[in-house]
Amino acid sequence: MRDRRHSLRGDRRFGRRLGLWCTGAVLILFLLATNLWLQSQSKAGTDVPLAALQAAYARVVPGETPASELAQLGFDTGRAGVRRLSYLGLMERFAPGDSAAFDRLDPEARKCLQTPEGCSAYLFRLRRAGGSGGEASFGFVSAAEAEVPGVVELLFLIHDGRVIYKAMQGV
Repeated sequence: MRDRRHSLRGDRRFGRRLGLWCTGAVLILFLLATNLWLQSQSKAGTDVPLAALQAAYARVVPGETPASELAQLGFDTGRAGVRRLSYLGLMERFAPGDSAAFDRLDPEARKCLQTPEGCSAYLFRLRRAGGSGGEASFGFVSAAEAEVPGVVELLFLIHDGRVIYKAMQGV
């Protein structure tokens, strides 16, 4: 009889542990589903119509717009996928093999690239959002997704805290 009671108590202990494990698993699945839902909501909310993108780009005035105001204009430099180019990255981009492209640059951009201190850039990459029907709309993409065709690149060259050059490619 004593062995029988002992085995019943062991089953009760196993049942409690199983209940705790099941509760933990359900909680983890709920958190995972919530995380996926929030990510899908945030991606849907970041799509920008082409007209709004071009209007925001037009409001950035080289020589006048501080880099700190880019976020207020819709270009959040803290967003995932936005690349901050260092001086070496800029030289690689603007003068990849010859100096002819460098010589054709805007004088302010050339001046910035000739002084490595205080010269950097932000590179924003956007791709046409899936399901955008008649009106083109774009969403930010990561560097890994930027290799696909149809990506719009916006480059803001920053010197001493001000945007001194801007370029938009791929529209």
